[in-house]
Amino acid sequence: MDREQIHNEFLSILSESHPGLTFEEYRDSCVFLLFYQYLCLKHDDLLEDVYKPGELVKMAIRGKLQVASFLKFMESASSFLHMLNKEFQLTDFSFYKKLEKVHSLEKQKSYARFFRKFLKKINGWNPKEELLSQYPNLFILLVTEFARLKKDTYISEELCELYNIFFNNNVQSVSEKKKFLLPEFQYGILASYIINAGEEADIYGYAKEEEYIDIFTILCYMKGIPLNDLHFFMKRDWKARQELPEGADHILIFMPEGVEAGEYVSPPRISVGKEQFYSGTKGEFPFLLTALSCLKKDGSLAAIFPGAMLYREGREAQIRKYLVDELNCLDTVMLLPDTIFHSNGQAEVFLFLKLNRSEDDVMFFDCSEVEEFNREQVKNLQTLWMERKTIPGLCSCVSKATIQENDYNLNLPRYITKIMQDTAIDVEQGKARIQEINKELDEIEKRIQIYRHELGL
Repeated sequence: MDREQIHNEFLSILSESHPGLTFEEYRDSCVFLLFYQYLCLKHDDLLEDVYKPGELVKMAIRGKLQVASFLKFMESASSFLHMLNKEFQLTDFSFYKKLEKVHSLEKQKSYARFFRKFLKKINGWNPKEELLSQYPNLFILLVTEFARLKKDTYISEELCELYNIFFNNNVQSVSEKKKFLLPEFQYGILASYIINAGEEADIYGYAKEEEYIDIFTILCYMKGIPLNDLHFFMKRDWKARQELPEGADHILIFMPEGVEAGEYVSPPRISVGKEQFYSGTKGEFPFLLTALSCLKKDGSLAAIFPGAMLYREGREAQIRKYLVDELNCLDTVMLLPDTIFHSNGQAEVFLFLKLNRSEDDVMFFDCSEVEEFNREQVKNLQTLWMERKTIPGLCSCVSKATIQENDYNLNLPRYITKIMQDTAIDVEQGKARIQEINKELDEIEKRIQIYRHELGL
């Protein structure tokens, strides 16, 4: 099987039928079994044959593979895999733990059918060397495609690139490991950027679903990121200031559908914001303030939020003033293209904030009508941002005084004027068209008269 065939085999997983299993159950089962096969291939010389996927296939062919026997097999195999990988046990995965709680006979049969079919499929992927060389990248591609099927967990490559350019230009030194924090991450969100950080990063984050933590851990492991560098938590267990006593270098937030009131990255009492900013205020700004409190003194934050936060009045206007005047941390406001988020039905905005920055202005970008938000376009935005340029209709470098004159309303039309393009009118062509319409009307009138005569009207 050549490289292209292996690539097609991986992507064909997305179109496999999985009767009796939900989308999430099918996704997590694929992730678990593919990762198990990867480890078995990687440590083939050290692992006993009885613990390899081939034995499971034999059991499946004989019709003996049920959930109970599969769990027993994994319980035994995990100790061997733990010895091979020192700090990693398959029994740590919530998918495995969830299987232990499957008591419904119909659900067990659904899993058993899937195991038999899927194990036979992956057992035919050879040769070993070709597969191992491609496995990590193909695995990440597959998980990305799974995320794409669920729009609420997918982020485009262009948006990942947008996060990249802002952070890459703010990394002053690579001599020490950077700390990244991802509040409320989901498995497809910002994964490619974090994974590309490789061994130069300690990655912190929390999520509502344990499955997201499992899949993200697998992705990082397959890219060679040491497991000691991963610090993922369930949301209920997350205590930001205790886990990050010195603060994070970078925080990445992806919440295009907004933040519920009362949601915080860290307790409000330790926020850099003021106490009165938290009661009776919408969710995004208090959430943002508590995230800022988790940064180092020169840390940076990038976030995607609903665009309405830019102009809501009341206490939110006071918070915008606080960010612009007192903290001077708001660096960039970018209205994103309408085509990026199809299901939200609202405008989304990209914000970049940096503590202790040297600039005394704010860059505004209006990309709402950009037809193709591709990598080249993003690079162009990067150049304009670094040079703090003003391009009519696209971007504007705005002083604090101008923002103050607008009462700290950050709505884009106040700072970027749309360019109205004059459309040239061809007079002769217009006259010709009028004549054609008049002829058509005459023909219609003649037909009406004929019908009236035939009907005796």
